Amino acid sequence: MADVQKVNYIDPNDSRIQYSKQTTTPKNELSKDAFLNLLVTQLRYQDPLNPTDDKEFLAQMAQFSALEQMQNMNKTLEVTKAFALIGKNIQATVVNRQTSDVEIVEGKVDFVKIANNKAYLVVGDREVAVEDVNMVTDASLSAIDDGPSNPFELIGKVVQFTRNNPLNNKQEYVEGFVKHINMKNGIPYLVIGTDDYYLETTMDKIVGVVTKESITGKKVVGKYFNPEMNDYEEVEGTVNYILMRDNQMYVIVNGKELAYEDLIKVYEG
Repeated sequence: MADVQKVNYIDPNDSRIQYSKQTTTPKNELSKDAFLNLLVTQLRYQDPLNPTDDKEFLAQMAQFSALEQMQNMNKTLEVTKAFALIGKNIQATVVNRQTSDVEIVEGKVDFVKIANNKAYLVVGDREVAVEDVNMVTDASLSAIDDGPSNPFELIGKVVQFTRNNPLNNKQEYVEGFVKHINMKNGIPYLVIGTDDYYLETTMDKIVGVVTKESITGKKVVGKYFNPEMNDYEEVEGTVNYILMRDNQMYVIVNGKELAYEDLIKVYEG
């Protein structure tokens, strides 16, 4: 069942109000129907003494065909992306267009529904548009409810847990190797990462145990953007842990955050 949290915001400067604002900026996109109507109008009101050249007409028809194929491809890609999310856990921000209320929908995608040529993810009893999804995690991770309840059983395993980013307080997922456990006032804290670069978490933050191969603990070579140098530098080292934020994955290497697409090489240490 989807976990739905209703959020009523009051502050008019809240960034989420942008969802409900109406824009008066004209769209630069031209639909295939508008393109065809424009072409028919052009032919209807053309100068009979100087009719449209056949080559120009064929070129316009080719543009129309290319536009139609591009739009059909976009629809296909959207549906393909939707089906790829079946069985995964998602978090989506859904805005009620009438009341401007914001709902955070979280849960496992049970199946995909196609309505009016648009793909919707069905999460419990809710339908979520693909573009409203802002976080995806792998539901193939064994649920912690069915896994170990003793934190000491997780030593040596790769786990995922949630935390709020200390800089912007946004929720993100962390994946990493449980190296050991620190006891503080009788409470066990799981230590995720390496000796030099690690995070601590408690059992209530654990969302899953990774049962398949993980990049955590492997050696990598990648590009890291150094803000002080305003340029990229090559970094090589062990992946301390992984961050998943805003549907993007980052690897932490020697304490530096590298985008997943900036990795050059992955190998066993």
